[in-house]
Amino acid sequence: MVKVMFVDDESIEREGLRLMLERNREEVEVVAEAQNGKQAIELALSHKPDLIFMDIKMPEIDGLEAVKQILVELPNTKCVMVSAFDTFDYAREAMKFGIKEYLLKPSKVAEVLEAYDRMVAELESERQKEAEKTEINYRLERASSLVEAEFIVSLMMDHVYEFSVDEWRDWLDLEKRQGFVAVFSFESTHLHPGRDNKSEWYRILKKALQEEHPHCLVGPLTGFQVPAFMFHEVIEGAASIREDFARSIIRRVQQQLQDCRLLSGVGMVVSDVNDFFKSYEEAIFALEFVHDHPGASYMVFTSQLKQKRRELIPFEVEKELVDAVKKGDIQHGLQMFDTYYKLILQAADYQLATVKKALGNFFIVLTRSMKELGFEDDVQMSFAQLDTSTQIKATAKAYLSTIIEQIGEWRANGIEGLLIQAKDYIDCYYHKSISLEEVAEQIGLSSYYLSKLFKEQYQVTFIEYLTQVRLEKAKNFLLEGTLPLKEIALTIGYKDPNYFSRVFKKETGLSPREYRNNYVK
Repeated sequence: MVKVMFVDDESIEREGLRLMLERNREEVEVVAEAQNGKQAIELALSHKPDLIFMDIKMPEIDGLEAVKQILVELPNTKCVMVSAFDTFDYAREAMKFGIKEYLLKPSKVAEVLEAYDRMVAELESERQKEAEKTEINYRLERASSLVEAEFIVSLMMDHVYEFSVDEWRDWLDLEKRQGFVAVFSFESTHLHPGRDNKSEWYRILKKALQEEHPHCLVGPLTGFQVPAFMFHEVIEGAASIREDFARSIIRRVQQQLQDCRLLSGVGMVVSDVNDFFKSYEEAIFALEFVHDHPGASYMVFTSQLKQKRRELIPFEVEKELVDAVKKGDIQHGLQMFDTYYKLILQAADYQLATVKKALGNFFIVLTRSMKELGFEDDVQMSFAQLDTSTQIKATAKAYLSTIIEQIGEWRANGIEGLLIQAKDYIDCYYHKSISLEEVAEQIGLSSYYLSKLFKEQYQVTFIEYLTQVRLEKAKNFLLEGTLPLKEIALTIGYKDPNYFSRVFKKETGLSPREYRNNYVK
């Protein structure tokens, strides 16, 4: 509906305009009538009309002054000036306020309707632009969140992109930023907590982080862990700052959690974004110490812990071994295991109890990595019953070999089958508001890996493929020539027909109407 207000000191003039519009335009809603400028200002501010028909010559406050005051408060309201005097001075004065329509009394029906239609078209155009602006802002906010998550994952996984770190800096305002990484881990009393529970944990943690430390980037919840990059300007007293931070966040979040415990490992402060991966590794290592000490809720990585890390775990070798397993590379994986086991023996001073514990921890880490990949089997293992170093190594190596073979087969066959299921799901439910996360949940992969594997397999992104499917359906409907464009848009999954038209033209070079006219004769 278009809210209209009439302002004229003669009631017959107001009644005439009302009849012209109500008899010829269905969407008119008359919200107020005023007989002078002062009353017009009061009613306009109260009813907020979309369109005002304003007489110029009126007692107390004339129409021009009334419009001037109204537009200060209601800048989007449109005005049509009405006068019995055909003078350029009035028109020129009205133009100062952006008024484009000027009617002479007595006005003909056609003239009133034409002026009304032009103003309504302008209103609709402005509303559409505002809606598009709101949509763009929303999408930018969502895009920023995705960019932050992707940036964090890229640092965690040491990924390389076609764009540089400098471009990351420009987008996320990272220039000359220093800080540290904290990795949070949820420890639930339930064996298999549901997705809703984990989503609520994540929401609580992210809110607490952003409220207490606005200068931070929060990564996705993967498995039970959430990485966060905390930017900080001061390095002096860094250890105490990190301890205070961890204590404060855990205390705040823990008050809102039920049947769940929050733990944290915190890395050292780094002065360059390129070194954040080191801080992430340190945070993971500190978190492992927390898991090994039931009474602790957090651990801050320090120089003393750094020395302990060197003594206990060959971290880089472990990382390379895990990567080989994830790739299904059995030859490199078994070679790396031999090196890894030798280093563990040396670090443990050949104490079998320590070796067993280190290997047990390795298979826990491997299980987490496999779950992040989307491989849901639990690959943890106990070495308690083994008596010699040779038995431990042979058993662990044989078990690891089986795991690598399973991963290799899963990647070669299982992944392709899962991706086919993903395409089938899109083909079936393209008309609904499906998301990457929804499809990933359906096929049992994380959304991150589904996105990566889908692009690698089909050379198009998830969104690009969904768009292709929808537009092919749209073309079929257009060629049939029976459904209106709005109904076609809704039928193929677009709630906004204008957005559908823009996507269609971007992909085909033609608007839907042009496409139909070109091919339907």
